[in-house]
Amino acid sequence: MATTITVNDAVTTALTETTCSTSENGSNNATQIATQVILAVIMFGLGCSADAKLMWRYIKRPKIFITGLALQLLLMPFLGFGLARAFQLTEAETIGVIIQASAPGGAYSNIASYWLDGDMDLSIVMTTSSTILALGTMPLWLFVFPTIMNLQDECLTVSFSALGFSLLGICAPLLVGLLVKYKFPEKSVIVTKICSGLGSFAILVLVIVVAATQGSGLAESITWRQIVVVIIFPLLALVLGYLACRVPWLKISVSGRRTIAIETAMQSSAVANTIVLVSYDQDSPNFAPVFLFSGMYGIIQLVVAFVVVVSYLIAKKKEVNCILPSDADQETNDPKAVNSPDGIVNLGYKNTEAD
Repeated sequence: MATTITVNDAVTTALTETTCSTSENGSNNATQIATQVILAVIMFGLGCSADAKLMWRYIKRPKIFITGLALQLLLMPFLGFGLARAFQLTEAETIGVIIQASAPGGAYSNIASYWLDGDMDLSIVMTTSSTILALGTMPLWLFVFPTIMNLQDECLTVSFSALGFSLLGICAPLLVGLLVKYKFPEKSVIVTKICSGLGSFAILVLVIVVAATQGSGLAESITWRQIVVVIIFPLLALVLGYLACRVPWLKISVSGRRTIAIETAMQSSAVANTIVLVSYDQDSPNFAPVFLFSGMYGIIQLVVAFVVVVSYLIAKKKEVNCILPSDADQETNDPKAVNSPDGIVNLGYKNTEAD
């Protein structure tokens, strides 16, 4: 009888573990599918706001375009890796930083550029271009930096096949969005607003759900070093991005410098979250430290953007010229700018002096 009980108990335990495992795998798969769908909606909306002709105009004057992409796709990964090493983050935490730092620009950068009187067309061009180029650069950096760190196989559980499919999956809706923009230019503006709003809200809800279900593990994984890095990273990127554009021979307009700085600092946490959710099992001990950074970065960059925008609007209202430089007497590579007897005129903005 004892043996029978033991066998029955063993069978019951095995069935219970199998059921729990199936349930957890189903939950993980549902989360991954949801993130892919949401990101596809966001990328479709972004494509609806892009202008292929304007992109070509910037490409024909490559200084400002290449500078912006170099800061986004080269400076950010090395800056993130350097900060992670400087503050001695763990291997899993460092992977989280690298994933976020390697992500392309996000939709929030377009909103910030609007409120900070940036170049909206340049912002959209940079976001779209960095997203397409991320199909190659993200897998590259996720191979290079772990190799430099000499990570063991058990320390790095990123599925590169899943990563590739995830990035390729956002390219199709982006191209469809470009087609919609070409066929229905007026309606595409409304589509962009709807998709960006709903997509961003859905990602926020999904992150909250994942945080709630993984609450104890996430809370225990937060360290003061992660908090310091996640605060310093976007601020340092914003400053370095702006200063890099001050190199005289680049001749980048003030609005262009602001836009590039914003695009450099505001990397898409939605893409980073998707990569983590697709590549990691939520039951893995490495999931929480990797997932945390992109989640916190998304929140921190919004807080930083809000503070910067409010400070800028106050300074603009009070006409504090020391922090509101002018393009007067400055030659610029802005493809929308033309020479006039009164200096440089940017055709992308209306003259409001008479108001």
